[in-house]
Amino acid sequence: MRLRNGDFYTNVLTNKLYRLNEDDNSSWYLSLRDEEDYHETEKKSGRDMIRLIEGSYKKS
Repeated sequence: MRLRNGDFYTNVLTNKLYRLNEDDNSSWYLSLRDEEDYHETEKKSGRDMIRLIEGSYKKS
């Protein structure tokens, strides 16, 4: 699997759509924008983000 900044993933448990982002330090996080606010997941290394995505998300 290869991470790409800007790809979208759906959480299989909540069915919410998240955007994959890479920051200036090459850390990765998922962001969600809903009616209430803007949310970000904890920043992770590339390998840890791949594990998270493969376990709980599907590419949209």
